Parts: sequence; structure tokens; C-alpha cells
Amino acid sequence: MKLRSLFLFTLAGIGLAVTLHSCLRDDCSSTRTFIRFDPVYKTAAECRVGISVQAPTELRNPGKLYLAGQYLFINEKNEGIHVIDNADPANPKQIAFWSIPGNIDIAIRGQYLYADQYIDLLTIDISDMQNPQLVCRTEEAFQLFGFDPQLGYLINYEQTEVTQTITCDDNRWGGPFFFENGGVFITADVATPNSGNNNSNPLAAAGIGGSFARFTIVDQYLYTIDNSTLRSWSVNGGCVAALETIPVGWNIETIFPWKNRLFIGSQTGVFIFNNSNPERPVMETQFSHASGCDPVVCDEHNAYVTIHDGTTCNGTFNQLDVIGIDNLPSASLLKTYPMTRPMGLSVTNDFLYLCDNGLKIFDKTDPLNLKQTAHIKGLNTYDVIALGNSQLLVIGDDGFYQFDASNPENPKEISRIPVTK
Repeated sequence: MKLRSLFLFTLAGIGLAVTLHSCLRDDCSSTRTFIRFDPVYKTAAECRVGISVQAPTELRNPGKLYLAGQYLFINEKNEGIHVIDNADPANPKQIAFWSIPGNIDIAIRGQYLYADQYIDLLTIDISDMQNPQLVCRTEEAFQLFGFDPQLGYLINYEQTEVTQTITCDDNRWGGPFFFENGGVFITADVATPNSGNNNSNPLAAAGIGGSFARFTIVDQYLYTIDNSTLRSWSVNGGCVAALETIPVGWNIETIFPWKNRLFIGSQTGVFIFNNSNPERPVMETQFSHASGCDPVVCDEHNAYVTIHDGTTCNGTFNQLDVIGIDNLPSASLLKTYPMTRPMGLSVTNDFLYLCDNGLKIFDKTDPLNLKQTAHIKGLNTYDVIALGNSQLLVIGDDGFYQFDASNPENPKEISRIPVTK
């Protein structure tokens, strides 16, 4: 009886083990979508191809937005700049496309445009919009991702969506990323996207960039940031002269000038630099916040910072922070507003304009009690420039828009230039 019972118990144990193994085997696999990042290298010669003028072309993958006088400049990511005559906002005219491979950021002072081209900083004379001239090239002005003596400069990572079934005995199981065949694979839920006066020259003395700008001009000085460094340049006379290189910290993203200070947004906070000596800004204080991408803008009393998730910024929060800056170098968080997925923003004396599930307008008379006056839905926006309380320039994945916001409760679309997919 004991042997029979032991035999039956053993059979039951084996059966249970097989059953459990079968269940575990069935459950111990998952189909996951990754974004594969493959390194892209270019030689020095491939990086330094200059600028060429082409006929106007469609927006396909728009990036930064910049305004100078009556002209708008819209970056086509890594390809160049769309030039638009906006003398009549109801009828903007695309007049040229400047091919500048590797370009992301620009700034303008007078007749000179400053643009990145992969690792270099270009000075371009744009006094003739149909015939811009490369005046100077400052080599290796920016840090990208590295340099390989055999392959050249690592200038980017190409993204490809890959779906794979992974079992639990695979070393890729459960992790947010892994390396394979020279590429990096990151789970898709982590990697998904990412003022002067006019004169006889039709350009303003200095242009206006959006809240995602990485270039800005203050008087005779250009300030640029890359992932970790703030650089100051003299632009008196056109060509730049390097002044100061200041390590800031990893993952810095945006720069916004306000009075005698520079506000630099990073994935973990806002760095505030005192710019009383414009050649050599000095970090005055740092305000830390939740991890996430963060453009920042300011008014007389407060800085406004958006934080959003779902990108390589590794953020998990979607919010608008209001930071008191009346007592700098002391800065304090005054209030946090939950948002859907906020991105670029702009402020005037009375209003805050915010790209969040379209475009939102807030009365900010009382920053601790923002009142939403309007919400324009159906636009995939990421940055906005407000020209007083009347005209808004809005850029998004689906195109460029202009709005008359003189009635903040009922803004009217003036014109649009759609993206062609």
C-alpha cells in the first residue's frame, strides 16, 4: 500500500510538474515592440557640405520655428530651412528652401543667420533670401555622440520599429533595453516621441525662437547648448568668436533668455545663469523637478515649465510647474497643474499659451489660479510663439498654423501650411 501510494504520489507529482511546466512555458513568453537605434556615421567631408538654395518644398518633418521681421523660418529636421514671407499672415508665401544637411537649430541677428550643421556652426549672410552666402564655418563647435577614426562622426541614430517574441530564458526578457548587432533596442513605450525693432532691413535686429530653442541671441552674443554644455559666442561683425565653454550637466535641452539671465531646461530641472557679464555667464541656482523633457519660459515674476512623458527623456509625469523667480537666486515651486502631455509654451503679460492636446490658452492674471479660456483641439502641436495678445505662431507634426487670439475665448485660425506625408 505504501509503495502504491508512493507511486501514485510520484505520478501525480510528475503530472503536476509537467502541467506547471507547460503552463509556465506558455506564459513565459511575450511579444514586445522595440525601437531599434542603429548608429549613423559621417565623415568630416560628408558633414561639411555647406548650403544650397532650392525651390519651395512641402513641410514633411518640421522642427524648430523662428521669426525675424516679416520672415518665418521653419526647420526641416536634419535637412534645412523653409523660408516664408509672412508679411500677410493670412497668406504666407513660401519663397525658398535652404538645404543645410544636419541642421536643427538657428538664430538670427541682422543679416546673419547662425545654424548648426552636424558638428559645425555656420554663419550665413541672408541679406538676399534667394542667394544666402556661407560666410564662416566654425568646426567642431558642438558635441554629438562621438568619433570613430575609421567611421567618422557619430551624428545620429536611425530608428526602426521591431516586434519580437521573447521567452523568459532570453537575456532580453523583462528589460527596457538591450544591445544586439551593434544597435540599441529600447521598448517602444519608452522610446516614442520625441525681439528687436524693425529697421530698413526687412529682418529684425534679433529674431524670436520658440520654447524648444537651443540657440538664442542677446545683444551681440550668441548662446548655444548641446546635450551637456553652454557656449557663449561674440557675433559682433558676423562671424562668431568663441568666448566660454561651460559644463552644465547631462541632458540639457532648451535655453530661454530673460533680462540678465539665461534659463536652461534639462530633463531633471532648470539651471539659471546670471548673464550680467554676457561673455561669461555664471550658474546662479538650479531648480530640480520630476524627470521629463522641459521647455521653460518666463514673465516678470514666474517661470513656467512643462514636463512630459513618453520620450527618451524617461519621464512619467505630465504637468505644468509655476516657479517663483522674484527672489533669485532663490527659486521656489509655487504650483503644479496636471496636463495631458504638455510641450512648448509662450507667455505674454496676461496669457499663457500651451501646446497640450492641441493648443490651450490660459488667463494667468493669477498664476496660482490659471483659468483656461480656450482649447483648440485636433492639432498635433509642439511649440508656439505669441506675438502680443493677438497673433500666435504654432508648429506641430501636422503643420504650421497662425491664429488671431485677440479674443482669447475664441481664437480664429488665420492660415495654415500642412505637412505632406
